[in-house]
Parts: sequence; structure tokens; C-alpha cells
Amino acid sequence: MNLMQVTLSVDLPALGTRIREIRESKGLSPTWVAAQAGMSVGNLYRIETEDAKSLPRETLRKLSDALGVNFDAEVKAALVQEME
Repeated sequence: MNLMQVTLSVDLPALGTRIREIRESKGLSPTWVAAQAGMSVGNLYRIETEDAKSLPRETLRKLSDALGVNFDAEVKAALVQEME
């Protein structure tokens, strides 16, 4: 059975900046957050500096878990805004 993976891409302005600010406010190192989210530190830096142009939903979920923050409300608000 072949399963198709669907990637949800939503434009969330300044998401990377928010992720960095949350990480720093909690005193979490980039290395720790990246390890908890199952990604490289370089990838985390690309997200935090807004170099990553898209962020798979699963990656955002893992970052949410690592940071103890739920980004679902922001994703839903962005989707609603895109549909208007």
C-alpha cells in the first residue's frame, strides 16, 4: 500500500523569530531544542533566521513540543486569513 504524505504550508510571518524568542526566554540552548525536535542545529537556525521558506506541520509540532508552546491557534488563524 502506498501512502501519500500531504504537507501543509502556511505563511506565518515572523514565526522563526517567535521560536527563537521563546527558546531564549526559557533559557533553552539551540542544541537542546534541535535534539528534542529531531533536527540539526543548522536547520533550527535556518528556521529561527527566517531562511526556511516552508515548515512542515510535523516539524512545527515537534518544535511546539520541545518549547512547550502550542502554535495550533496561529496556524488556524493563518489558514482562515488565507481563505478570506
